[in-house]
Amino acid sequence: MKRRSVLLGCCLALLLASGPALAADDAPAPPLEKPGWKLTFHDEFDRPQLNDMYWFAAYRSGRKEYFKRIGHPSRWVDHNAHYVIQDGLLKLRIDKALPFRPDKSTPCVSCIQTSDHRFGATTKEYQILDKFAQKYGWFEIRCKCPRGEGLLSAFWLHQHDPTKQEYTPEGRRKKVGDGVVEIDIIEQQGRHIGDASSSVDLNVHFTKEAHHRPKLGIDASRFHVWAMQWQEGRVDWYVDGKVIGTYKGPTPQEKMFILIALFQYSGWIGNIDPDMTYPRDFEIDYVRVYAREADAAATQAPPAP
Repeated sequence: MKRRSVLLGCCLALLLASGPALAADDAPAPPLEKPGWKLTFHDEFDRPQLNDMYWFAAYRSGRKEYFKRIGHPSRWVDHNAHYVIQDGLLKLRIDKALPFRPDKSTPCVSCIQTSDHRFGATTKEYQILDKFAQKYGWFEIRCKCPRGEGLLSAFWLHQHDPTKQEYTPEGRRKKVGDGVVEIDIIEQQGRHIGDASSSVDLNVHFTKEAHHRPKLGIDASRFHVWAMQWQEGRVDWYVDGKVIGTYKGPTPQEKMFILIALFQYSGWIGNIDPDMTYPRDFEIDYVRVYAREADAAATQAPPAP
């Protein structure tokens, strides 16, 4: 599945240049190079272990550490990711007992991210631990998502400054008018996978025009290429080369870092299925990020997935 021939890449490029972008299930991986764009970050997950030069294998550990210090309750018993890498695929995994929790009804998350932070004696003192963060560009993932009630597969960006994220350090969730702190490239509810009218959630928090839920009509439990282009005042979302949503309005003014996660909990994504079989895997083939070349024309079309 992971091996990609030069011939396949060339054929795909010709197809994209001559007609509509692919929208079929199991969309093949595009070439790594994109004319007019500079590759700034990528992980093809071709090594047998997670590359710690790129990733923190935990979900928001800086926030969790501070919550524990001030006695604020946390939804997650364990913030550490559970995952395996097999055949060039990263599988963010939820199993019966991992991530660690008292029982299967307890919310859990397996997440990797490219930045974290630590607060000092007060929240005015903090250290940002960036492994990668970028302002503007093209963010892309090839993945497939697990089915199931109470599951959520997500690929998104956060402000790297911990005082400007979606929760205040003390745990108050921000609201519309507090500024743009998060861009959701894909939030795929497991309960919507496989439906003829399947949809995906796309968000720019927290703005009046933040929420988009386009109907896709694709099977997200098969491999697709999801992408987002972020530029000043505009965000465009793509699946398999097709635009599925556009937002125009305020956008973040600072660098943002990457998070990829598989969640299980009861809430807006449905209720945890007590009869769910395990493991459940969010399978990621690669993550790639690009920035425009300095001499690229401002009107250049976005790269074709």
